[in-house]
Amino acid sequence: MTAMDVLRIPGFTITPGQHAAGSQIPRHHHAGATLCLARHGAFHEFSRGHAITCYPSSLKVTPAGEDHWNRFDLGDSQGLMIEVDAWRAEALRPYSAVLEERLQLRGGPAVEVAHRVHGELLVRDAAAPLAVEGLLLELLATLARRDDAPRGSRRPPWLARARDIVHDGYAGQLSLAGVARLVDVHPVSLARGFRAAYGETVGGCIRRLRVEHAAAVLRSDGSPLSEVALSAGFADQAHFSNVFRRHMGMSPSRYRAVMRDATAGGA
Repeated sequence: MTAMDVLRIPGFTITPGQHAAGSQIPRHHHAGATLCLARHGAFHEFSRGHAITCYPSSLKVTPAGEDHWNRFDLGDSQGLMIEVDAWRAEALRPYSAVLEERLQLRGGPAVEVAHRVHGELLVRDAAAPLAVEGLLLELLATLARRDDAPRGSRRPPWLARARDIVHDGYAGQLSLAGVARLVDVHPVSLARGFRAAYGETVGGCIRRLRVEHAAAVLRSDGSPLSEVALSAGFADQAHFSNVFRRHMGMSPSRYRAVMRDATAGGA
């Protein structure tokens, strides 16, 4: 990374990053709140005794001053970090209040805006700083209204119900048709609306939630892989291992070993 990669506009610092597999960033914190977009590859972040996995097209918010460290043990990774100066955050209240809570989003409108910020960095013409500043304000507004869809957007109420059903029942026998029946819409309407609103298909959301559930169990205890698979909703251990490897870039057993080593190293 060179100094020319960094774009500074009043109150914001935007830095693209590229990290090689096996590297890590030691424990640190930022003076301002940060928004980090994972563009390609996945990595782990540790803070307050917890670990999260940042998947491609996910966006995380870390409050100012919060200690954390990162380990890039899932392959090469590319991303974008946006740091918000304290004075700019204060000037943008109440919309900047979202920067005071730790968030992680995958897909959806906010992530799309963050990708557009990266696109402007590639252009780097005379209008880029103005365009980026406008996108950053749009990004904060999008995050601020994320829980206010019925009043802040035209999303029908059944979309939120569908998402709740998926999040509550991902470990069961859910299907697109079944969720559509529960919210009383046609499966095609559900498929289109869900992807447009949340940036992923119903099936993709179910698979992601199952993998995230399994990853949390693998980090926390030594349950047999067959039990982890069943608790996450997979039909059998072989299916679980195949899906987990596709999402995480390594087998469940390897992931458990890596996370055990990483947690010990960050203690």
